[in-house]
Amino acid sequence: MTVETEASVAPAAAAPQNLDAIVAKYIQLRDLKAAKKKAFDADVELIDKGMDKLEAYFLGVMKQQGLKSLPTTSGTPYQSSRTSVTVADPAVYFAWILEDPDRAPFLDIKANKTAVAAFKEEHADLPPGLNWREELVCNVKR
Repeated sequence: MTVETEASVAPAAAAPQNLDAIVAKYIQLRDLKAAKKKAFDADVELIDKGMDKLEAYFLGVMKQQGLKSLPTTSGTPYQSSRTSVTVADPAVYFAWILEDPDRAPFLDIKANKTAVAAFKEEHADLPPGLNWREELVCNVKR
């Protein structure tokens, strides 16, 4: 199946005679893309599970032998530490940050689009320090 380039499907001066067929083609391509992505994701999930099992095996061998790595001619499995930090109690955490201006680097600031949209709707303006960008896009529904 081929996908036409943007230049080859540019709208004609007059309205297309068979817009229904063009929209049907778009939906067909979208469905094909979704099916291929689903199949790909399923395949990758199986690969990830296999890799996870092998990584657990390598860690077990390293633990059993008291090693930090397993050098081989094919490659070297090695131990590393992965860290994750989540906020358990936002109120307590932000109160702690606000106690001391030197704690500002602990903040990761991003705007909540839903809250900003509600504020913009109510006040016909944005909260200070934010930008708002909207663009016209085309979507297709069934």
